[in-house]
This record gives sequence, C-alpha cells and structure tokens, in this order.
Amino acid sequence: MHSFFLKIKNSGFYTFIKFGITGAANTLINFLVFTLLSVVLNFNMYFSEILAYSCGMLNSYVVNRNWTFTTSEKFWSGQLIKFIVTNLFVMFLSLILLNIFTEKLFFSKIIAKIFATVITTVVNFLISKIWIYKN
Repeated sequence: MHSFFLKIKNSGFYTFIKFGITGAANTLINFLVFTLLSVVLNFNMYFSEILAYSCGMLNSYVVNRNWTFTTSEKFWSGQLIKFIVTNLFVMFLSLILLNIFTEKLFFSKIIAKIFATVITTVVNFLISKIWIYKN
C-alpha cells in the first residue's frame, strides 16, 4: 500500500492535483477581491479585475514554486519573468473577455467573471505547462 501512494506522489497526476488545488485557491482569492471591490464597493470593474488578478497571481507564484513544482530556481529568476509575462497576457485577455461579456453580450459582472475565468484558466495552464514549468 505504501508503494502505491509513493507511485502516485511521484507521478505527474499528483502534481496536477496540487496545481488544481493551487488554482482553486488563486481563483477564490481572485473572486473574493473582485467581488469585494467591484460589486460590494462598486469600484471600476477593470480596476477591480487588475487588483484581484494580481492577488491571485502572487499567491500562484509563491505556492506553485514552493509546493506544486518545488522548483530549485531562485525566486528572482527567468522563471519569474516567464510567469509575469504569461500572467500579464492572461490578465489582459481576462479584461478583454470581461468587456466582451458585459458590453457586447450584456452578462452580469459575476457571470462575465465566471466565463472569463474558465477561459483564462485553460490558457494559463497550457502556457504554464509548455513554457514556464516545462521539464
């Protein structure tokens, strides 16, 4: 039984599960900050998204490098630059999607945020897997 868990721990599946848990935490942080700023405090939706995304992004980098992938690279490294570039791209994609969903398709802010999050999560995972944390 011990060897079974050891095989799972050493597999890519285990890393994927940790990536998923980290992503769920990032998404929760993002949604909480976005909802607080945009819906509760009625701040500008785009400003709220930038701050919310930044909070989730910081959590993502710290947790993924220390727990999910346990990288040996220094905190300030080429990996951080790739991470920032990727997440800035994904954040701007999120802003564009929020605009399309709210201004063109007339979704509510929360529904627009859900759709934008699903799309950007897939994009972020693919870029992370093939460029940031490729091994």
